[in-house]
Amino acid sequence: MAEGDDDDQKTEAPSSRRLDEARERGQLPISRETTAWIILLGILVTMAWLIPPLMIRLAGIMRVFLESPDQFAMDDGNMQALMFHTLGQVALASGTAFFILMLAIIGGVMIQTGFFFAPDLLEFDLMRLNPAAGFKRLFSMQAVVDLGKSVGKMLFLGGIAFGVLMPIAYESPSMTGMPLPAILDFLQHKVVYLLAMLLLGFTLIAAFDLFYTRYSYMKSLRMTKTEVKDEFKQMEGDPMIKSRLRQIRAEKARKRMMSQVPKADVVITNPTHYAVALQYDGGTMSAPVVLAKGINLIAERIRSVAGENRIPIVSNPPLARALYDGVEINQQIPGQHYRAVAEIISYVYKLRKLRR
Repeated sequence: MAEGDDDDQKTEAPSSRRLDEARERGQLPISRETTAWIILLGILVTMAWLIPPLMIRLAGIMRVFLESPDQFAMDDGNMQALMFHTLGQVALASGTAFFILMLAIIGGVMIQTGFFFAPDLLEFDLMRLNPAAGFKRLFSMQAVVDLGKSVGKMLFLGGIAFGVLMPIAYESPSMTGMPLPAILDFLQHKVVYLLAMLLLGFTLIAAFDLFYTRYSYMKSLRMTKTEVKDEFKQMEGDPMIKSRLRQIRAEKARKRMMSQVPKADVVITNPTHYAVALQYDGGTMSAPVVLAKGINLIAERIRSVAGENRIPIVSNPPLARALYDGVEINQQIPGQHYRAVAEIISYVYKLRKLRR
């Protein structure tokens, strides 16, 4: 019951990370019927383009022996030559056919999955030999589905084969008295026709199985909403922790900024909401630099530190807002503010002279 409830909760599509992990484990959507379709296509290619030349060569080799056996010398040399020549032709054709079928098998898998290497599949696992697990799989819903697919496939393909072979059976008496090349050509064409009809019918089976396999694969990897959130936390970090880290970094930045306020020459305010601390050294700076800035509570703190260090505080709301919005900390003020800031700094220098 719990397992069924858990499956009902898996409503989210698998993430790319889960798909990658499944691929690393060798868990891939491989349709066996699609692979079998490609193998059948390889067999059809072999029968249509490879077997006829072989049969022609073999018929040429055996013609003298079959049509005029009295003219064929049965000594050891001729028999060995005939045997080696025949076996060589058969071996060449068999090797080529084997190569084509191997390409079909590998290609049938590679087309569906691409190139992959899963080391987990090479590891020895005793659980794979567990009879209880095998017994469970034997009576699982997937086993029932596979059995139904196999029975339906055999009935469908059997009907196609029966429909193709029955006319051939009626035509077979006409082969009596035909020469050997004609018989071989007749049989080859009928076999190719049978394979072509089976391949055509098998196309429907392979297409359905490919769709069903991929659907089942994606369904088996579905995730619950909790799993999606947990994976997001693992990949992106816990939002609460990230928020706390941002707060810590911001607090450290504020402390560093506030430590620069005592070095300022003047603090420009608005007069309660904005505060910008400026420093200017005519010998080393081409323009005043913003040491600290803030609004509301931070602005109040800047004014407080400035007061403790006897730094002049000048109220100029438009300039304070413009410097806060347009200049970052430790940057020089832009040229359009030179005149206004120069008047304020000149005023500050006059205050210093008066204090002295």
